[in-house]
Amino acid sequence: MPQAEQPPARALQWPPGGGRAPVAASGGRGYIDPMAGQAARPTVEAPTSIYRERPPPPALAGRVLCLWSQVIGDGTVELRHRVLPDGCIDIVWIGDAPAVVAGPATGPVVVPLAPRTTVVGIRLRPGVASGLLGPSASELLNRDTPLGELWGAGGDALSARVGGQPTLAAKMNAAAAGFAGHLAAAGPTDPMMAAATLWLARHPAGRIADLCRLLEVGERRLRRRFAAAIGYGPKTFQRVLRLQRVLALAGRLPRTGTTLAALATDAGYADQAHMSRELQALTGRSPATLLQDAASTLEMSDFFKTASGAAS
Repeated sequence: MPQAEQPPARALQWPPGGGRAPVAASGGRGYIDPMAGQAARPTVEAPTSIYRERPPPPALAGRVLCLWSQVIGDGTVELRHRVLPDGCIDIVWIGDAPAVVAGPATGPVVVPLAPRTTVVGIRLRPGVASGLLGPSASELLNRDTPLGELWGAGGDALSARVGGQPTLAAKMNAAAAGFAGHLAAAGPTDPMMAAATLWLARHPAGRIADLCRLLEVGERRLRRRFAAAIGYGPKTFQRVLRLQRVLALAGRLPRTGTTLAALATDAGYADQAHMSRELQALTGRSPATLLQDAASTLEMSDFFKTASGAAS
């Protein structure tokens, strides 16, 4: 994907303008695109978006980070929801449409959502998708794949069952029950990937060579294992986790007194310029724009809570 020219780093106070936009209104795996041009048209009313997460049932906890929903309110135009990379693969039902598997992303994806649409999703833990869905995660990279292509008639049946439920709660329960029904046929997870992803989450500035020594594996073999389980290599995964880490940290900062330079250091970047380049490459936004609206999609998970709370 072509990258925009990088702006010079500035020692800005955080947050710009004195406060963050409310996260609950802008929604989950991304945020409402502030560049959509809707504000210039006074007759246009963009819909609201309410995003919620809930922990998975115990039977799913080993494979699933969370179940989530997004409810789009009334409006006269579609909502342009900007999805940011998070290292995860999701199974997503948008309205009554068949489920798709949203593969691992290396850049932002803008999803148009019509007013009064209900979205339900299952967010998988990093590294578990290939044993569950079938193909290598690298085959799902930067694309949406119909669930029916991966699970055949069973995937089509689950899509129809979830889409036909009358309420949001019923849709989420049907999605969880249907997913649980496929676990018996799932292949095993890769224990090396579980250890590697947790180490990278706990060490945002860690060296891949140190991880290889810890796991007693060569870097080339580690890259192959990552491509199969995550969709891309360990360095890219670390970059994505740093993005999610800085989003989580920004959401917990006081309204004044914190610089972007300090935020960059706390998130594991070499300096503010490094953070600016990385955020621009992964999200297409500068820190000053991105961090006002976006929220971490891993912050509520046990995986990311453990990582954020551990010393790096």
